[in-house]
Amino acid sequence: DNMEDNLRKLVKENTIHEKYKLNNASQLGTQLGLSRNWISQYLNEYYNDGTFIKINTRPVVFLDREALEEKYSIRVDKNLLTSFDELRTIIQGQNTADFEKLIGQKGSLRDVVDKCKASISYPPHGLPTLLYGPTGTGKSSIAAMMYEYGINHKILKDNAAFLHVNCSEYANNPELITANLFGYKKGAFTGADHEKSGLVEKADGGILFLDEVHRLPSEGQEMLFYLIDKGMYRKLGETDNTRTARLLIIAATTEDLDSYLLTTFRRRIPMLIDLPPLSERPLLERLMIIKAFLFQEALRIQQNIILERDALRLLLNYPCPGNIGQLRSDIQVACARSFLKHITYGDEQLIIALDDLPPHVGNLALNTASRESRKLCESDLFVSCQENSWRIWDRISISS
Repeated sequence: DNMEDNLRKLVKENTIHEKYKLNNASQLGTQLGLSRNWISQYLNEYYNDGTFIKINTRPVVFLDREALEEKYSIRVDKNLLTSFDELRTIIQGQNTADFEKLIGQKGSLRDVVDKCKASISYPPHGLPTLLYGPTGTGKSSIAAMMYEYGINHKILKDNAAFLHVNCSEYANNPELITANLFGYKKGAFTGADHEKSGLVEKADGGILFLDEVHRLPSEGQEMLFYLIDKGMYRKLGETDNTRTARLLIIAATTEDLDSYLLTTFRRRIPMLIDLPPLSERPLLERLMIIKAFLFQEALRIQQNIILERDALRLLLNYPCPGNIGQLRSDIQVACARSFLKHITYGDEQLIIALDDLPPHVGNLALNTASRESRKLCESDLFVSCQENSWRIWDRISISS
């Protein structure tokens, strides 16, 4: 039994440290001082019961399934892989698995994710979608993940475009939005000395994301009716030619839908997706978001970060009207202040204390913090700057 335990332990260690090619019968036999035949017998027993994964190279290599799945936060459904390339594809594919990296995708954002997947998947070109919610809730990131999902699941072609348009730039100029969205013919207006393609043409086969769509003038909204309804449009200055475009329109707004959007425009967008503010999400998700932002900063400055318990408790409880976007900014300010002390006084560790937090975070009486938040931060939080030391945060998307 000890020899079997030693074999399992060695295979697991080599898997964790990516020394995969040491996990063949010959090499393992040399490392353990045991016969190749004995090693081969037990390697195959562990393979047959699902403990090990076999990679059919020459020589055959065995990896510890549990260690591999934990190391890369993935699930490997196969027992037998044909090559290291197949293993790499599994790791890379799952580490960029669109909505799987979103904090809350199985919690407070489950319904959001389900609607997004349904919208992008619906034939033939997806359902026009409107994302709405307060500032900083992540609407732009969600739109980008819809695009990523479409690419990863072959709904969109690999070269499909994702074009982001900020409609506030056109709030007082409907002619400019027409020209930029649909393009224009030569001579359509003064200065139009050549024909130009618009964003609709460039986004054909992909996604056009209209951010802050409530800033789009009514004329601009009306211009999109025909495109959404028929998939057809005209360039500015065209009267006798109709063009076609097959694209998915995703819009986003922070405003009340009835106040700023034409009823006729809203009726053409069947999928409405409400993103909740940070205050309505579970504290555990907020803790994960804080950890993820701290990890990003630790990687940026290549310093380990310690967030003191009281500072963590305050970040978990303070009102944050700007939601995830504001939380990120507040954490960056705290990191910058702590970093200044670190380089000024030569502190060995970069420690974020209460007085490093921005003033508007407030002086919330720590004893008023909820019982749940006190339980979540019973000690200081340590965040490593080593890229491979905390792989789960490396994969999480939380930008606003």
